[in-house]
Amino acid sequence: MSIDPYSSPAAHDSPPSYSAASAVSQGVLAQLAGTKPWVRFMSVLMFIGAGFMLLAAFMMLAMGGTMAATAKTGGAALPAGMMSGIAVLYAVFAGVYVYPALKLWKYASRIGALLTTGAMMDLESALNEQRSFWKFLGIMVIAMFVLYFVVIIAAVGFGAMGAMRTH
Repeated sequence: MSIDPYSSPAAHDSPPSYSAASAVSQGVLAQLAGTKPWVRFMSVLMFIGAGFMLLAAFMMLAMGGTMAATAKTGGAALPAGMMSGIAVLYAVFAGVYVYPALKLWKYASRIGALLTTGAMMDLESALNEQRSFWKFLGIMVIAMFVLYFVVIIAAVGFGAMGAMRTH
């Protein structure tokens, strides 16, 4: 580049590149390109897991009626209400799996858009989907810790009540 302010401007054969403020570096694009197939793979596995959970819920509902009939004829079986409760629990877990699977799917799609455009706005969209995924997982971990704590306290309480009854 010439320091002479009176020199004629030079023409460039290459297409204009993104400005530094709106373009994502090639290193970032390469890392995200390597991540995208794994994110998509995990999303598909989560959708498949949710499908199997729904299938198991329907099977339990169907078996609940069969098991209730077996119990009436003298066979040992779980009560139909218990099978229905377990089926509902499986259906709820399937629903819980769908949200993070969708977030991962959208994250992979946003990475694809970013690889096409290289725009900072697409990187922000991808990171927003990833943030939503991790926020959901964090909330679920906190909920599980609370549930574990409640179950442990209930188990200790029921054990103590059972011990008091025997004396």
